Amino acid sequence: MLQIKTNFWRRRRQKIYSNFTVVDRKRKLLELLGLLVVVGFAHVAGMMVLEKLSFVDALWLTLATITTVGYGDLSATTPGGRLVTILLMFFFGIFLLAQIVGEWIDFRLDRRERMRTGMWRWKMNNHIVIINSPEKDGARYLQILVEQVRKSASLTDLPVQILSANFPEGLPNELASLGVVLRQGQPEGRMTLDEVGVESADFIVVLAVDAADFRADSLTLDILDQLKAFNLPGYVIAECVQDENRQRFYAHGADTVLRPVRAYPELLVRAMAEPGTETILENLFQHQGVHTRRYDLDVPLQNWGALAARLLQQGLGTPLGYVDSEKNIITNPDTNSAVSGSAIFVLVNHDNIPDAVDVAQCVAALE
Repeated sequence: MLQIKTNFWRRRRQKIYSNFTVVDRKRKLLELLGLLVVVGFAHVAGMMVLEKLSFVDALWLTLATITTVGYGDLSATTPGGRLVTILLMFFFGIFLLAQIVGEWIDFRLDRRERMRTGMWRWKMNNHIVIINSPEKDGARYLQILVEQVRKSASLTDLPVQILSANFPEGLPNELASLGVVLRQGQPEGRMTLDEVGVESADFIVVLAVDAADFRADSLTLDILDQLKAFNLPGYVIAECVQDENRQRFYAHGADTVLRPVRAYPELLVRAMAEPGTETILENLFQHQGVHTRRYDLDVPLQNWGALAARLLQQGLGTPLGYVDSEKNIITNPDTNSAVSGSAIFVLVNHDNIPDAVDVAQCVAALE
């Protein structure tokens, strides 16, 4: 209960702070600037009437006075002109200018603070939106994930924005230094999703809050349902804790559904860079999927392409590599290379594992 109250007041304080700095301070700056312009032109008119100056000279004198430069080439000499200068410039003009400068400095500081703490609304196009962050070691996982994104040639230049409530003090320097920005908040409503520009994003990644809690799927389904209200041109990737919910995720608009494998954020990156390849990689991590099997047997000298073709034609799996005579593991050898060794690696299905005798006979069957 205490945590709920703390989060409530934190969100309310952030909302009030955001509204004040964005709306009120801008309006105040414009009001002060408008008042300064009125005072300045009133002084210009006074100098033209009382001091018989031209418009250009009167404007020059007004600017030199209000900025306290005071070149001395022009000045008010009549009693009326001096009185107008004292009232409009000394009492109001200089004070207004100083107040505007102070407000502008405060605005810039507030703007920087809003950007740092995730209260700024970023205007992005063709970017990556990451919704949620893992509760455990979330910053570290996101850092590794973004580092992998930056290493992908097709994704390296895309801006990245994170929507999360787990960074109330802003993103860690290690993550912010990668060019990542934060939008503080929970994806609990359409307005929050609109603020991260989902309609202009190339990719939308919905992370599971807790990779070990199946209830995290409920939040993901809610987010996917909200995203359906947008005209999404981008590719939606969602993490699913329970396999039973995968089809529901697809039905709610996800283009790719992945298990939250926290040790391998590369799967998410592959889903963005090369859609479809993540499914093949993901199957390697499940017990009921495909897996690599090692067969220790004599591999007589032969052409790798011919050996691979025989294994495939006889339904014994997909050859991936072999162990040569010097105990080196050779993966994905050239089709025309001559190979020999003491073992072979084959990609097989869990429910159809070839017998070692059949594989040995196939490998030994030289043409």
